[in-house]
Amino acid sequence: MYYIGTQEQCEAYNQMVTEGKNYPGLTNRWANLIPHPNGTDFAILKNGAYEAELTELETLGADWFPEIE
Repeated sequence: MYYIGTQEQCEAYNQMVTEGKNYPGLTNRWANLIPHPNGTDFAILKNGAYEAELTELETLGADWFPEIE
């Protein structure tokens, strides 16, 4: 599962999970953001213990990973 939102929204979710899981010192990120080629949308892996008011997707579609020519 993934959450979709702006870069700022996904970074805020990442920060919330990182602090909530007490990751500081071990790592500084829950997950890496995945930018959409449209330059506007971002995705982040959902942590089952932390909810957010972001769009939720089961998987990221092919449009997130365009083919490299």
